[in-house]
Amino acid sequence: MPYNLEPTDRREEVRVNQQPGFEQREQVVVDSVAERRQLLYRISQLIWLAAGVLESMIGLRVFLKLIAANPNAVFARFVYLVTTPFLWPFTNLTAQPTSEGMVLEISSLIAMVVYAVATWVVVQAIWLLFFRTYTRSLKTYRRTN
Repeated sequence: MPYNLEPTDRREEVRVNQQPGFEQREQVVVDSVAERRQLLYRISQLIWLAAGVLESMIGLRVFLKLIAANPNAVFARFVYLVTTPFLWPFTNLTAQPTSEGMVLEISSLIAMVVYAVATWVVVQAIWLLFFRTYTRSLKTYRRTN
């Protein structure tokens, strides 16, 4: 009967070392599915972290505009500088209600929703494309005398 030469997802190897009056067994398990799952989990978490930072910065921008923060202040300038490229596709999407210097950037709120949904789609696509749920295993026993 021919051996199945397909790659395995889980390898187990038991090594036995026998000496007079002594036997040592060592079991080594390598689970490539678990390793791949861990890698995908870390990549997903990194993507969510980046999206969370972006969402926070945009939210901070909305808040600063809403309280009419001084746009010449260093912190406000930094927040506006960092978020402007990400808000460019949403510029002039809607009217911006203003009152006594306060601005409600509705387009920024829309951008936050769009970026959250886009992040979710990207993470789901990564899992669908790169994660396998099935496993094949191989057990190897070695005995030395």
